[in-house]
This record gives sequence, structure tokens and C-alpha cells, in this order.
Amino acid sequence: MAYHRISFIHNDTEYSFIKAMDGKLSGYALMSACRVEVQIYMSQHKLRGNYILTGMAEI
Repeated sequence: MAYHRISFIHNDTEYSFIKAMDGKLSGYALMSACRVEVQIYMSQHKLRGNYILTGMAEI
């Protein structure tokens, strides 16, 4: 497992959270997994609409 900080913008507000993800993911698979995690985060926090993924870093 590797921890990643994922950041995104939704309605001019930047959100950031830390998520444990499979350490073997890379490239497109890692980007897709981050987008899924953003969608889950938005659903849990009742955020609707589009977002812009602004950052992802292993911490």
C-alpha cells in the first residue's frame, strides 16, 4: 500500500484528501484509480457536478 494525496477543484473550491492505494499502480491505472476515489469522495460529501483533478502525490 502507498498513501497518496489527491487534490481536485469543484465549484472554485479546492479539496484534498489522503487515500491508501495499491502501490503497484502506475500510469493510466493510477490516474483512473484517483478519479474513482474523487468520485467516491464527492458522493460521500454530497458534491455534484464536474471537477478538475489538480494533483496527486505519493506521501
